[in-house]
Amino acid sequence: MKAPLYIFLTALVFAQEVQMVKNAPPNIIMILADDMGSNDASYRGSDQFTTPNIDALGYNGLIFDRHYTEPICTPSRAALLTGQNPSKLGLQGTPIAPGEDRHLPVEVETLPSLLKNLGYDTHLVGKWHLGSARRKETPTRRGFDSHYGYWNGYVGYFSYEVSSISQIGNVTKALRGFDLWHNFTDAWSDKGTYATDLFTKKALEVIQEQNVKVPLFLMVNHLAVHTGDDDIVEVKDEKLMNETFGYIENLERRRYADALTQLDNSVGKIVEKLQEKEMLNNSVLIFMSDNGAQINGFYHNGGSNFPLRGEKFSLHEGGVRNAAVMYSPLLEKKNYVYKYPLHITDWLPTLYSLAGGNLSLLKNLDGVNQWDNICRNKPSQKKDFLINIDEAIPYSAIIGYHGQFKLMNGTTLSGFYDKYGEEPKVPKKLAYNISAVLGSSVNKAIHRSNPDHSDLTPCTIIELRKSASTIRQNLKCKDKGKRNKPDICSGFCLFDLLEDPCETENLIKDESKKDIINNLKFKLQQYWEVMVPQTNKAVDIESNPAKYNGSWCTWKDDQLCVKTPLKI
Repeated sequence: MKAPLYIFLTALVFAQEVQMVKNAPPNIIMILADDMGSNDASYRGSDQFTTPNIDALGYNGLIFDRHYTEPICTPSRAALLTGQNPSKLGLQGTPIAPGEDRHLPVEVETLPSLLKNLGYDTHLVGKWHLGSARRKETPTRRGFDSHYGYWNGYVGYFSYEVSSISQIGNVTKALRGFDLWHNFTDAWSDKGTYATDLFTKKALEVIQEQNVKVPLFLMVNHLAVHTGDDDIVEVKDEKLMNETFGYIENLERRRYADALTQLDNSVGKIVEKLQEKEMLNNSVLIFMSDNGAQINGFYHNGGSNFPLRGEKFSLHEGGVRNAAVMYSPLLEKKNYVYKYPLHITDWLPTLYSLAGGNLSLLKNLDGVNQWDNICRNKPSQKKDFLINIDEAIPYSAIIGYHGQFKLMNGTTLSGFYDKYGEEPKVPKKLAYNISAVLGSSVNKAIHRSNPDHSDLTPCTIIELRKSASTIRQNLKCKDKGKRNKPDICSGFCLFDLLEDPCETENLIKDESKKDIINNLKFKLQQYWEVMVPQTNKAVDIESNPAKYNGSWCTWKDDQLCVKTPLKI
């Protein structure tokens, strides 16, 4: 065969293969961090340490400047998997406690169940936190083909144990048990393995065993960087941690940096495995945090939301405007910062539609399909969205006018979680490690899987990082006077998020904003009218792991649990 004809035919075959990939439903991989600070992804401008794989994922795809979640774990995960505001599900309050008989309503469709109906294989690795009193409330009965991980909100990084408190009258009893499962079999044999490594290993096994002709939906919900059961971020290798991050004087912050590095490595390994299996060229990968870092109170983890106001539990930006990036060869436009708001409820309609689902068949969604907007860097047509309602506090917030204004009502613990955190101290000469990003597992895997993809350059990285860190340059964010004496929202507050992303100036008394305030109050009231009251319950003493071989079993299905042997 003559060379020109051979080259032509080879190119034609390649083009046909590319078109076949584009027409096939994409693999969808979501990686969730737990309690990660918005200041802790190094693409956002912090020079304390580098997250090269997470950064490379965003630089090669896109970075979300305004990715909004719920302020705490259970509500965020409910919103993500249902596309509905958690206040419509009764899950808007505090996270589900171990031994609490509360769960995601079983009649509500979930993203994995919808994708499963479209022919996807669906797998969850890591955290669930949406109910486990009965088997029908756990992941494999809610749309996932398999689950390897824990049912409750957090566990020890090595012990996989978690504690809870049962209160009956004046009697208080501490409950403690093991929480690591492969579907419904407790995984005691994996006790002692560092959680981030273990969940990465299980995710890689899922990818390795996947039939590449069948689309994959994989969620990897890491424990990192939440504190462990002992109220610290447990360390994989203390000696190596101190060698690597010894320049960070604060021990808690040093542990946090180490945990985040292990998480970043996990992202690299997952992307590498997808490339090895030749799945990356038809995949959508999303990395996000479920809420902001908790810098005060129980289970504070050393994270940073600087310069944003607030933290986990807060409806200020530091609690709900969180790190998120996405990569996919299917994106029409790449290498940019998406400046428009996207809410966590938007992922279900976006991904379901991308997978070939018919959105018109789904009811009660609060999220909207954002794929076309994301792909082409277009603003969403979504005019307003609810951040959260918590009637028990009470505390609520809505963002309207295409993301410009936030109306809040109330606060948490008299403003305890609504304050500003200081930026952690590090050496002034610590420089951003561009070489680490270029040499990262993610960057290399992306370019191996797609040779036509334009290579990242130092100039591109610098430009994208500059664009992603504009909040840090905002003059109002730097106003130390207002940061030191913030106006706590005991009633209604209004913030202009475009001019004042750090929420330093309350505009509620501004007469020129009267129509905006009244309009947002009206819309917020509409959300209150469809709210389902919280279903919070006391921890059930019958859930006591001491009855179930030391494990947090599905105790309402007592007959299906392994019982503790009777002592003779």
